[in-house]
Amino acid sequence: MANKSSGIYNVIDTDGINRSILNVMQSGEDFNTFTTPKGLRELRQEIAKFLDALWHYEVDYQRMLITTGSQQSLNLLTYSLLKEGDTVLIEEPTYYGAIDCFKKKGVKLVGVRLFEEGIDLEDLESKIVEYKPKCIYVSPTFNNPTGYAWSGDCRVRFLEIINKYNVLVIEDDPYSLMNYTENEYKSLYQLNDGKGVVYLGTFSKYISPSINVGYILASADMIDTLYSFKESFDLCTSLFSQMVVLDYLKNNDLQKIIQSKVVIYKMLVKQIMDEIIEKYGDKIESFSDIKGGLFLTAKFKGEVPKEDFSDLSRFYISGTHESEARINICSVD
Repeated sequence: MANKSSGIYNVIDTDGINRSILNVMQSGEDFNTFTTPKGLRELRQEIAKFLDALWHYEVDYQRMLITTGSQQSLNLLTYSLLKEGDTVLIEEPTYYGAIDCFKKKGVKLVGVRLFEEGIDLEDLESKIVEYKPKCIYVSPTFNNPTGYAWSGDCRVRFLEIINKYNVLVIEDDPYSLMNYTENEYKSLYQLNDGKGVVYLGTFSKYISPSINVGYILASADMIDTLYSFKESFDLCTSLFSQMVVLDYLKNNDLQKIIQSKVVIYKMLVKQIMDEIIEKYGDKIESFSDIKGGLFLTAKFKGEVPKEDFSDLSRFYISGTHESEARINICSVD
């Protein structure tokens, strides 16, 4: 039952994606060209409209930059905002792709403890005072690898601390539509009225990993800076991919489609936990209390069985974490 995949999305709206691809191909539009590094205006407007309906908050499409997925968003921010030796706070554990990106830039990473209900606020404030970080990177809604989501109170208090010390927040949000609870988890960007928060969104987890389109919401000045760096990264994100996402958003109720997937994802969580318990029995100590997303963690009483799982070491800044494993719920057949 090997569970080492970095992401297999086995509940995909294949028919809807294929329709959008066909629509773009038959549209007569010229997609065999470049577009602005900022991204197709119509797509930015449609994403803003989508977020307006989702958040009940008016998003300015002019403060948005289209990217070639979340990983490029992270790289753009890292190389445009940070220099070697800068300090960045991260919650631990967190997405290894962000850790790798920051390390390659030579920044100093400082971890802040993550609990089931959110980031450790006392630990956060003490480390802000001690290290005076350039920014903090967080995934408050369905953290990868735990599936945790910060409570509403934690979000409000987090922003109070951040605003007090004027620390820039990078909010990575690939999974928030995949909500397994009845709770509403508001984005930090929304709660703080866009001030001091850079929001990273993506459609690769919602539409298709092969349609690699993401976006950044930030201040007008920061978008201008990111624009110039985007030009040197890849000039622009694939116009064809942008047009496919635009068509999909116009012709489908994405939120409703994801909600239908959530029913299946919740069944997969139970199925995979049952399979692990059946195979490893009393070697399992606990599972993380997954609130949404595609991943949870399992804690073993000894080392993680390497034939089936990868341990969590790469999800931390340093050290070994050989008794914990990330579980990809989509690796169930």
